[in-house]
Amino acid sequence: MNLDKIFIWLSMSDMPVKKLYDWVLSYDNLEDLWEVKRYDNHVMQYLDGDEFQELMTIRDGGKLDRMIEHIENSRIKYVTPLSKDYPKCFNGLEVPPLIIYYIGDISLLDTRCFTIVGSRVCTRYGVEQTERFASALSKAGFAIVSGLAEGIDGHAHVGTLAVKGKAIGVLAGGLDYIYPAINVQLARDIVSNGGVIISEKAPDVNPKNFTFVQRNRLIAAIGEGILVTEAGEKSGALHTVNFALDLGKDLFVIPGNCNSKSSEGSNNLIKQFYSCCVTKPEEIISIINQNYVETTDASKQKIERKLLLSTDEQAILAVLKDEDKHFDEILEKTQITTKNLLGLLTTMEIRGLIKKLPSNFYGLKDK
Repeated sequence: MNLDKIFIWLSMSDMPVKKLYDWVLSYDNLEDLWEVKRYDNHVMQYLDGDEFQELMTIRDGGKLDRMIEHIENSRIKYVTPLSKDYPKCFNGLEVPPLIIYYIGDISLLDTRCFTIVGSRVCTRYGVEQTERFASALSKAGFAIVSGLAEGIDGHAHVGTLAVKGKAIGVLAGGLDYIYPAINVQLARDIVSNGGVIISEKAPDVNPKNFTFVQRNRLIAAIGEGILVTEAGEKSGALHTVNFALDLGKDLFVIPGNCNSKSSEGSNNLIKQFYSCCVTKPEEIISIINQNYVETTDASKQKIERKLLLSTDEQAILAVLKDEDKHFDEILEKTQITTKNLLGLLTTMEIRGLIKKLPSNFYGLKDK
């Protein structure tokens, strides 16, 4: 049994990836999925009748065979979790992609990458800052990741290509449907310049509202850090930020005009995580390069995460070393100001160093 065929089959469905992933994990052997013929009690726990029928129609109605033929006759390639070149950055996701289709250089995802996101509707200020930061970070050696969407995403790619940098475009739909259509040439330019465009959906799948949210977890996973250049209060970029924070990524935000609705989401992030505010690309480059060091391990090089703690952070960890402590006790023992301590505790929690407990107590993460 060609297991790749199963992964392609599942990716052709309109179902949420989480539901498919849970169904796959419910079988001891992947090949057992291919043998499913009836909507039995086991299948009912994961799929409704319409979802099951859709999968059966794709598998048995000739559509799957036509898709495989299409892939073989196109520039589209793919990797699955069983492939040796499956990107390592996805291994930490709660729901890693079952398959990644790509055009271009997939190995870029295992190099140093940085994510830039923002709103589709953006101002001239947002465009200028996005292209400025994307160009600078690209010149610093990062492949720039974004969603190849209208607005900030597209300009992140434009800024990258302007300095002949490597871009990674992550689609919500299949590779046959670049959305919006105005970015078709941009996608071509990304690939011709040595970059890559990817999707976890089969090439002929149109993007849906929920697939944009699914896509955002991939964008967050690829980059070492994430920059929000301009985002409104309800921008989809904020979903990407949440995924990035869950993964322990460094967050950076460019402050916007306090009177501009286009910057409400960005400015709210700065209020919540005041230390994320940046105004120069050099600030990001400095922090990212402090947190990551390149090491040599016998026959190969790899990037290892190295947490460099400030004096205040070391003091907090020293206080929590023996047992969990209340905020007031940490405040008293470290002599850090209340405002700074709140910010440090939040940042350290995001980085996975400590955990917040009920009743305003804190403890070490590994306790």
